[in-house]
Amino acid sequence: MPVISPPKRYVLSGMIFVGFFVMSGLRVNLNVAIGAMVNNHTAVVDGETICRQAEFHWEPRMKGLILGAFYYGYMVFQIPGGWLALRLGGARLFGIAVLVASVFTLLTPTATRWSPIALIILRILEGLALGVLFPCNHAIWSRWAPSAERTTLVTVSVTGSSIGYLLTMPVSGILSKYGFDGGWASVFYCFGLFGMVWYVLWVMVVYESPATHPTISIEEKTLIQTSALELSNVDKLVIPWKSILSSPPVWGIIAANFALDWAFYILLISMPIFLLDVMKTSITKMGFLAASPFVVKGLCTPMSGLAADILRKSKMSTTTVRKVFYAAGAIASGFLILIAGYSLDVTVVVICMSLAGMTTSLAYPAYTVNMLDIAPRFASIVMGICNTIGTTAGFVSPIVVGFVTQHKSAKEWQEVFWIAFVILVVGTLAFCALTSGERQEWDKTEHQGTDDKIESQD
Repeated sequence: MPVISPPKRYVLSGMIFVGFFVMSGLRVNLNVAIGAMVNNHTAVVDGETICRQAEFHWEPRMKGLILGAFYYGYMVFQIPGGWLALRLGGARLFGIAVLVASVFTLLTPTATRWSPIALIILRILEGLALGVLFPCNHAIWSRWAPSAERTTLVTVSVTGSSIGYLLTMPVSGILSKYGFDGGWASVFYCFGLFGMVWYVLWVMVVYESPATHPTISIEEKTLIQTSALELSNVDKLVIPWKSILSSPPVWGIIAANFALDWAFYILLISMPIFLLDVMKTSITKMGFLAASPFVVKGLCTPMSGLAADILRKSKMSTTTVRKVFYAAGAIASGFLILIAGYSLDVTVVVICMSLAGMTTSLAYPAYTVNMLDIAPRFASIVMGICNTIGTTAGFVSPIVVGFVTQHKSAKEWQEVFWIAFVILVVGTLAFCALTSGERQEWDKTEHQGTDDKIESQD
């Protein structure tokens, strides 16, 4: 009986899904493990309950620097990552980036025990490596996605990141408490090894394009190459940088991206610390509780996108849909984060944070899809610019939290959540004032040729 092989583009989508899953694990495992690194906790080892002493005694400011270090490197390679993917090949660079970051993760316990500065440098290097993944994803699908399946394939692939956040926190909490080598160190060993195993599989089954795949069917190759032909020439386009950077709708998206990223990083980075310092939850329980917003976000984001498309097919304009969804999601998220900060009940806190995850899922499709509304040709460039600026929230917010929460009090954390609320309000006002649902003129013009043509265009 002949073996039916799945289409190679679906295999690729699954591998990228797992690749983004690995990325999220390498990215956020420290957020949970740091609780066991700097706090005393009990653990069961060989059937015996023991008390593990905190191995490190970092001040809040140092913790903030360590937690934010990854994002220094991650921010730098957003735009260059797209350029490198075009020159080196998106698939090749994607795999190498995950491998390099996995090796750095394996070295994390050694670097941490050597010096906090060594840990900070290592996390910056990890950020540099993983910063190329999203640009690489676009480069890969420009060669592999049939136009009719492009949205589905890209969405499925990127969902691996959300699922990774969801599972990484509880798994890291369990490993921190029950794992070997002090517990916390096992988090980095396990995730690092998992990434290296994934890379071996990636090299075995993934190829740069349908033309280079040795076992792809003629039917699938024809289907992909026919509809992906225009995108395969994207490296010949001359990017109108001046027009992009002076475009009001682009700056509206940048403001929206930064504001929602700030709220996202409060949930991702600071929520575990808040649950430990103020709500006094255990490390294991904290891992599960901190994952709750991402459960809801992962479930609600596709439904939000579907609802937005249904409204666009009715009489509501694209511009209005984007503004309404972003405003509703961002402002509601801000209020829910504030309520959580003033609650003394851990159940209420988790419910509010979970609902905040749901409301951010309303705002997320509004500004990310708006890049395709205003600039379908250069959406990946706009995304790189927005991610570069938005990622600054990843290292600025932990530093701000570290400075504000010197005494780990509830009042100090309320100030943290008020800052998040104000940023969300400002981001909403900017997005609603500047955004547009119409394609911009600078995206309609063919930008091909020499530098002289660039000057004449801009």
